[in-house]
Amino acid sequence: MTRQQPRVVVVTGASAGVGRAVVRALGVRGDAVALLARDEDRLERAAEEVRAAGGRALAVPVDVADADAVDAAASRVEAGLGPIDVWVNGAMTAVLAEVWRTPAEELR
Repeated sequence: MTRQQPRVVVVTGASAGVGRAVVRALGVRGDAVALLARDEDRLERAAEEVRAAGGRALAVPVDVADADAVDAAASRVEAGLGPIDVWVNGAMTAVLAEVWRTPAEELR
């Protein structure tokens, strides 16, 4: 199997659970990983795990419910790591409404 070149990967919800496991695996692969989550302390610890595994890490504190903040985070990632190759949405969000009655802005 041919090894691919390292990618720039963004993972939301990167500070815990499945998101944290994903960023560790990406670190082992040697990818440049942008970790997005709200909890700055856990986010930085997860970034250290990525670095220890052999990847590059950029911790970006952000609330994914804020679309403007997510856009700004993407710009920060591209400035710090280069063009984004993969975006993994692992953050938990919830909209408590019938989907057909929910404005697109709330589903974003």
